[in-house]
Amino acid sequence: MTKEERAEKWFSDISGAESISIESKMEICDKLAKKMMIIILGLLTLEFILLFVVGGEILTKIADFLNRISEGGHTGNHSKGLALTGIIVFLPVFIIPLTAAFTYKNNYLKSELAKIAPGRETTDGKESVLTSFHEENGGDILHFDTLNFKLAIIQVLMYDLHLLKPEFDLYDFAEQYQGENIDTDSDIIIEPAKSFFKEMEIPKKLAPYVEMLYMDSGNDVYMNIIPQWDGEDDSFDLNEITLAELQQFPNLKKATLMSSNFDKVKEVFETLNIEAELL
Repeated sequence: MTKEERAEKWFSDISGAESISIESKMEICDKLAKKMMIIILGLLTLEFILLFVVGGEILTKIADFLNRISEGGHTGNHSKGLALTGIIVFLPVFIIPLTAAFTYKNNYLKSELAKIAPGRETTDGKESVLTSFHEENGGDILHFDTLNFKLAIIQVLMYDLHLLKPEFDLYDFAEQYQGENIDTDSDIIIEPAKSFFKEMEIPKKLAPYVEMLYMDSGNDVYMNIIPQWDGEDDSFDLNEITLAELQQFPNLKKATLMSSNFDKVKEVFETLNIEAELL
């Protein structure tokens, strides 16, 4: 089973899983698989320790029983019978770890989904920010290979032109968020907010309205991801961009960029006759 197949299978019974990308599902499942292995091995170790300390005599009797039935013929059927007996004897030992791991799996998937697409329906019955956003912005969507370029586009469409609605507000988002408390005065990336923008769908019909980009450390989109960002690091630098994602904006004529790889990025912009300058 491939990682993609595993992700689809594990999320198949999770309500609302269709709202996140396969890449996000695969990333969650990779982390979950490691946690499940730790749970299984940890509980198995604990069980064997308890059996050794409390039920040492039981282990001795089981060993004697298996030794007795292993004596005699060494035919194929005898070996299969011995293996089946061993499985039956030790099956109860594996039931608890496996049950615990798979119970944890469903709870973990639901929890992680709530973090990425928080509040699909909040406890007071209100629609989530993400759900209402998708409802208001249906239709064909734009494709992005570079998150920092997408954030620059969101700044224009959502906060400058007010075309992309509803506008994302970190304080409202934090109130609805069902995961851990969000620090709205953080000076590091707030991952749930970043994930929200990453998963956001932008209608293609809005692309012609983008005529200019101006990346600045005070942009609203950045303040909603790192509220206390001082602009001194490269968190939002545009250090790469593909021609395919840039071609989606036919009326884009000028871009002021934050970048530590400006010469390379500038070449892509100039290919489409877009004037690019470094902030």
